[in-house]
Amino acid sequence: MQKPVFHRNPLAAGVALALGATAVSPAAVAQDDEVIEEIVAVGIRGSLISSMNTKRSAKGVVDAITAEDIGKFPDTNLAESMQRIPGVSIDRQNNEGSRVTVRGFGPEFNLVLLNGRQMPGADLSNESVRSFDFANLASEGVRALNVYKTFNAATPSGGIGSTIDIKTARPFDKLGLVASFGVKAMTDTTNEKGDDFTPELSGIFSNTFADDTVGVGVFISHQERDSRAVKGQVAEQFWRENVDAVAVPATAVVTDNRTEPTNTFFPRSLGLNVDDISRTRTNGQLTLQYAPSDSLTATLDYTYSEFENEVATIGSGIWFNDGDAQEVEIDQNGAYHYVQAGPGDYSAGPASKNSRNENNSVGLNLDWQVTDDLNLTLDAHDSSSDVRGTGRGSNVFIVMGATCLATKTMDARPSQDVPDMFVTWGDCLGSAPGEEPTGSAYDSLFANALSDINKADITQIQLAGDWANASSDDGLTSIQFGVASTDIDYRVRRWDDGQVAAGWYGGNQDVFDDSIFTRVDSSGILSEFSGFNTNAPFYHDVDIEAALTAIEQEYNGGERIEVDYSTTPLEDHAINEETVSAYLQFNVEGEFNDLPITLVGGIRYEDTDITANSLVQETTAITWINADEWSEIKAAEQSFSDVAGDYSLWLPNLDISFDVRDDMIARFSYSKSITRPTLKSMRGTTSTSSRPKPGQRDGNAGNPGLLPFTSDNFDLSFEWYYDEGSYASIGYYRKQVENFIVQSQIPTIVGNLRDPSEGPRAIQARADIADAGGDPTDLQLLHDQININQGIDPTSAACTGSPSGTCTIVQQDDDPLISWRISTPSNLETATLYGWEFAIQHLFGDSGFGVSANATIVEGDINVDNAITGFQFVLTGLSDSANLVGFYENDRWQARIAYNWRDEFLNGTRNDSPHYTEEFGQWDANASYLATDNLTVFVEAINITDESQRIYNRYPNQFTDANQFGARYNIGARYSFE
Repeated sequence: MQKPVFHRNPLAAGVALALGATAVSPAAVAQDDEVIEEIVAVGIRGSLISSMNTKRSAKGVVDAITAEDIGKFPDTNLAESMQRIPGVSIDRQNNEGSRVTVRGFGPEFNLVLLNGRQMPGADLSNESVRSFDFANLASEGVRALNVYKTFNAATPSGGIGSTIDIKTARPFDKLGLVASFGVKAMTDTTNEKGDDFTPELSGIFSNTFADDTVGVGVFISHQERDSRAVKGQVAEQFWRENVDAVAVPATAVVTDNRTEPTNTFFPRSLGLNVDDISRTRTNGQLTLQYAPSDSLTATLDYTYSEFENEVATIGSGIWFNDGDAQEVEIDQNGAYHYVQAGPGDYSAGPASKNSRNENNSVGLNLDWQVTDDLNLTLDAHDSSSDVRGTGRGSNVFIVMGATCLATKTMDARPSQDVPDMFVTWGDCLGSAPGEEPTGSAYDSLFANALSDINKADITQIQLAGDWANASSDDGLTSIQFGVASTDIDYRVRRWDDGQVAAGWYGGNQDVFDDSIFTRVDSSGILSEFSGFNTNAPFYHDVDIEAALTAIEQEYNGGERIEVDYSTTPLEDHAINEETVSAYLQFNVEGEFNDLPITLVGGIRYEDTDITANSLVQETTAITWINADEWSEIKAAEQSFSDVAGDYSLWLPNLDISFDVRDDMIARFSYSKSITRPTLKSMRGTTSTSSRPKPGQRDGNAGNPGLLPFTSDNFDLSFEWYYDEGSYASIGYYRKQVENFIVQSQIPTIVGNLRDPSEGPRAIQARADIADAGGDPTDLQLLHDQININQGIDPTSAACTGSPSGTCTIVQQDDDPLISWRISTPSNLETATLYGWEFAIQHLFGDSGFGVSANATIVEGDINVDNAITGFQFVLTGLSDSANLVGFYENDRWQARIAYNWRDEFLNGTRNDSPHYTEEFGQWDANASYLATDNLTVFVEAINITDESQRIYNRYPNQFTDANQFGARYNIGARYSFE
């Protein structure tokens, strides 16, 4: 029995390919001489039909997004397009989609491919990352994006959440001349300092020559955006845990609303952070194709992307020093939700955060139809990602403030989004007593420059074969097989130029010219949130370059404050992963109880070797200085550690689909998938406590021997394709995940580090003390007696008590080895995630109207206890989500409005404290008009209602972040011809 499909004649195939449908060989789209009259749906309708057909014809659970036209993806950002897919949520940076979470698994758990090739990832978090930042790629150069939620042997491993394959256009996708050129003007309503309108230019061109045996394709895009990010925040150490003894003096007035003792949480600060951001994204791709015969096609391509970010930051607010609290109130959960404190500074902390992320990929693909039944494909690529600070460094800052606050208050008692902030002024230089400060009042503490260079390189070779059983339409229809080699190098380096003392608030206001400070009225700056009432509705913006220059001249001998990359980095970590894989997969078609059935079963084998190298300065000996002080002796020079690990595994899969009716499909899938360990946890470092007295001998170590996260995945789904372009589906998934990484303390011998307080010298000294009638457990007596036995007078002036003093006792080879408590990442935890996905898409006949909607419900067996402190195993990113899209189009007009909603979710555990992002919903819209057969004009609106984002720590009134977003608008035109 054959299910109805939307048949493609050659013209339909060509248009579908331009819209991002499944790739076919050049021969499949060769034009006949006959006149073809079939009308093919394009635009929004064509994109939805193409995406639906991809889902319908897939062997497992797949969702897709395809281009609506040449050079036109549904959204201006790939991540923002992906959030329309059931089960996909996004992380935003500066209110722009950046990374994705799929079925509750965050960016590190999703594998991103570009044309079937694994892509490297890197960022400036001081951690190597596996996740791919979609902000690096312009959407105009993408023809399709497929999200594989079930896994098969033929797909590269690495994504428990999903495998995401980004498809770019190639000349043989559509023969002949294809070209589209677009121009946009963007305006971001948050922008204050940059250009009101910034340009976006893109062009895609391809053509075939020599009887369609040679193809050339070029894509270029350049985009600029100026914006402002405003954040209210409790910054730095956020809500510190159980610091009552140091934060609240005995003289403070304390109101405690707790009914029983609990952990307590004390805020460190409250204020504003304003980022003025200038972002530039440049993309390019060159593709050459050559088909010397009908059976062989060679494709050579080069992809480039560059993402430059320049951020000028000013932070302003109040800071609570230890011991300056005067009156406090504790809520029922232990949070100090009211703090009034004594004198301090009203900060004006300027910073410059500039970076560049550059990606390069060169690939070669050979597709050979060996016989009518056998196809072989060889694909190789070398891809890299390099992100680094630019200018002075990736984070250059000055700590400055007007040191004339008499009192400062944070009040989170009202039920509102952001706490209130109140101050009283003392005598500010340049102002009358009790009046707010001017630029004349600002002093400086110190300046600092830091920067990172993070790189990832992937070299991958894949050989794939596909044998089709031409002798039968049922039973075994095909066999897929292949081998691959993937070599990945990650390297993270960090530089710290060191703190440049800039007066330490010593009354150095005259160092800075008053003109570098500009008073800014901050009234209503967090208008999308309730609260943040204040009697200090202002901050002082600072010309950071002028301030740095003044500090350089006054405090740094005229030397420029910047990172010197020629010096040895503070940290240097490298990891190499080499994976060899092979797979075999069978495709079977037949009938079961008179129902057409398709079965795909396969197995993938992978063997991975890991080498981790970190720059370390090894501890060579332990020293005992006096009764209470211990230290260590470091090697004269740094060296690289060399630690290795390996693992191998088998990954089976089974996909079964039934054609319940001609328009209904039921699916079942099982697979085992993996995500490789986080790279930071695999670093080849072991560090021990610098003051290793007995009872405090602990440390930290990476673990290159970590096993990958493994997941047994079960999927059930039902799909009803009830009309052309219309369908409804429901799916259930369950993931049983093992080998989650947690920190555990393991007794470990580290090198030749020995305990001089327990060796033969100490044993003899204890005996001597006992014989003399002394207490052999007295550590000072023991320390002195060891020295006496070595002929050293512990009362002499030479015994200074310093690590280099004469009386310092250094370990010897007959002392016992120390057993350290080393905190090491280990594969210990398991978790189960499950959920439901619902989707419907309906085209209202030929009216031009259509709608699509979906919802995802996510659950897991891991719960967070907000009341406890310290480490607890959690899963971040789990949240329900929903989407609604409505559209209309006719021969000339297109219009679309979309809503995306994500429920509250745990976004992380900063300092082992759970942090939650509250629910967020956003409306987007676009419209276009086909002015001529080739020219389209359009407008786009993103976040029309200025929705913003709130984050809190543990409980809703432990506010940490209020990110105020705004709308942005594009107006532009696109000219296409073919």
